[in-house]
Amino acid sequence: MRSSGAKLIIGLLTALIVLYVAMQIYLVTYPSYRTEVAVLCELSDQITASGTAVRPESVSSDGSGVKYFLVADGDKVAKGEKVAEYYKDSAAAVRNMRIDELRRELDILTDLSKGNRGNTNLESIRRSVYGLLSSYSADVGHHDLTEINYVRRSLITYLSSYEISAGGTVDTSARAEAVRALISSMESSDMQPTGYVVSEESGFFVSFTDGCETTIAPEDLDGMTAEEIKAAIEKNHGDYSYNGDNYKILSDYTWYYVCVLDPQDAARLRVGRKYSADFSYSSADDLPATVEKLLPSEDGKYTVAVLSFDRMNPAAAVLRNEDVDIKFTNYRGIKVSKTALRLIDGKLGVFVKYGNMVRFKEVDIIYETEDFVLSSVTEGSSSLLSLYDEIITQGKNLYVDRDLSRS
Repeated sequence: MRSSGAKLIIGLLTALIVLYVAMQIYLVTYPSYRTEVAVLCELSDQITASGTAVRPESVSSDGSGVKYFLVADGDKVAKGEKVAEYYKDSAAAVRNMRIDELRRELDILTDLSKGNRGNTNLESIRRSVYGLLSSYSADVGHHDLTEINYVRRSLITYLSSYEISAGGTVDTSARAEAVRALISSMESSDMQPTGYVVSEESGFFVSFTDGCETTIAPEDLDGMTAEEIKAAIEKNHGDYSYNGDNYKILSDYTWYYVCVLDPQDAARLRVGRKYSADFSYSSADDLPATVEKLLPSEDGKYTVAVLSFDRMNPAAAVLRNEDVDIKFTNYRGIKVSKTALRLIDGKLGVFVKYGNMVRFKEVDIIYETEDFVLSSVTEGSSSLLSLYDEIITQGKNLYVDRDLSRS
């Protein structure tokens, strides 16, 4: 009997242990609460509008033939400056372009052989290499290989600099000799340019036209109504047509962007005030924009905004009909889902997990949407939510000092 009773007790104890372990595994695998790490979020309060760029543009015909441009879009050129070369055929132009790329690489190799290594900060070089590779990966994903040679040359410089700065040595002589031989083999008398494209005036160069150069001129904006500007915007959107046979010169760095806004959005803008503008599908971003005019339509259904810019760069020189994001305020804070918010003793905050215990931390809201809030980033305050706190977003029977391990 004693033996049977002992076996029964041992069996019960074993079952309890197994059950306890199973419960703990279940609680770890399927906890009665959910958490997320408090991370930094940056966003802007903005309005988006559709419009068109207005610039002082002069179109010039550069004749016919295969061209190789000597300057990039957005570069400043002088009257009479050579901006492109003519070649008898595309093969000669491509060979000339390839030789230019090889000469740039040879300059880098020669510079490295002299011990000129530029930046010697290993961490900075490492970040630059990863940045280049990330950018290159994105370009390949979009089937854009225009910068592949630039990336290759930059990687040669950065990786060689890294090796030298880390105490190693780099011998560029073999590659330099190979590049010289390749240049010599590609050079021939039949690849010399047959003529040149010369800029007819000073300004910023653009290698193509888009058919929208004469729809609106900057000087026209003073006398146009909202309806006329809206019609011109719609015409530009319909008439846009890339043409690489001609080029144009932008005679001034000041340019304009006209767009159509909902009256409620337009009411947030102030004439004479500056805002930051980003253009969709373009690298033109964070450009200071001044509101020159706000023109309401006669029927009150829309408002036309005239924005001016005093900064010219390659992206700004070529954009035409991209949408614009007009930004009011940049916000930087800790993103908190509204489902995680709790009101305790009149204070708004969240439950956070410290070890296995529940703690309450207040939030300082600086921005709010329907789904989440941003809490200010503070240091040295134990009562306010901090970066990397483990926020409890879902859970039942939660209260301060609850031991989550006993769920």
